[in-house]
Amino acid sequence: MSKANISILLVLLSVVIVGGVYLYVYKPNMDDKDSIQAEINTLQARYDDLSAKAQKKDQYLADTAMYRADFEDEIAYFPATLDQEISVMFVKGINKDEGVKQFDVNNVGLGRPELFYVLGSGAAQGSSEVEITPDSYTCYKAAFPVSYTGSYEGIKDLIDYVMAYKYRMNVSSLTMSYNSETDTFTGSVSINAYCVAGGDRKADKVSVNVNNGVDNLFHGGSGAVAVSSFEYDADNGAAIVSNHDVNILLNNANNDTSDGIIVSAGGSDTYVTSGANEVETLVITVDNEEGKNFVTYAIGDKSYKKEIVSSDLKIYVESSKRVDGNDNNGVKVTVDNKTSLPVFFKVDNDDATSPRFSVGSKSGTVKVY
Repeated sequence: MSKANISILLVLLSVVIVGGVYLYVYKPNMDDKDSIQAEINTLQARYDDLSAKAQKKDQYLADTAMYRADFEDEIAYFPATLDQEISVMFVKGINKDEGVKQFDVNNVGLGRPELFYVLGSGAAQGSSEVEITPDSYTCYKAAFPVSYTGSYEGIKDLIDYVMAYKYRMNVSSLTMSYNSETDTFTGSVSINAYCVAGGDRKADKVSVNVNNGVDNLFHGGSGAVAVSSFEYDADNGAAIVSNHDVNILLNNANNDTSDGIIVSAGGSDTYVTSGANEVETLVITVDNEEGKNFVTYAIGDKSYKKEIVSSDLKIYVESSKRVDGNDNNGVKVTVDNKTSLPVFFKVDNDDATSPRFSVGSKSGTVKVY
């Protein structure tokens, strides 16, 4: 082979070697370099962003704590569950028997909770695309249809009760039908209740402090004196007229001399009175403190407390007949007797057709003559 041919072959071989180095060494290395540089640029941008945020770490932590507290404050308006026990206690609370405020629940339906939203999902109600995880906050609602009989003031009080309830609720519908003969309303009301479950939220515990086991159904609950007759039975409580601890005076509220309701345990400094021409709730509490028995009687925010030094509590009720159709004065007495002392009422001269005096709920031994 001539030297010229050898030179040509060497030149061609050099070109092939250079091309191979370029294609299989230089170019891949340059591609890797560009890829690494792109990743470096991305990481640098990420680093710069995190560095800027790190300088505001304390602010972010404070803001996070603030927003978490705000979130907890908001969901505190909603229970963690809609258990039927809690629902029953709510329905019990809307029953009302206080003077002009009358609301009697005839029938109620306990609605089944239905999922309607997942917090943070941004999905519309009922969407099947929502993914529920163990950390999700799920929102449920339940409807409570209630049929009722009550007064106009009682219905307004129901609305106030729902709006002021410790958890978020609303009235979705209300119907009313008036009976002019009985001055009562009947109808139905639908109430929506809501709850937010999830996170570390705990269900409310229902605490019902009801004493079970009664010696005499008509004498009260736990702590009642287990006797079948009393010393005042022989004269139908007549002895209480001249020997009593508390006196309740009930007259026409529109009289010109004094308030229509006066409860006293002696002098005027013991008076608890009311001049309102309506049935007031009189709460009488009998309690024991450090071995001594006390009676507290209250109308609204006015009250008086007295020690009981005898073996029973005697209350004399001096009532009177109503003077006309505008005479609405009276009391409904609630007795909370937390002791073993019996409580006796003697009622005189009450209106037979429309009594001014009545006894509502009571505990312990309570008897009215």
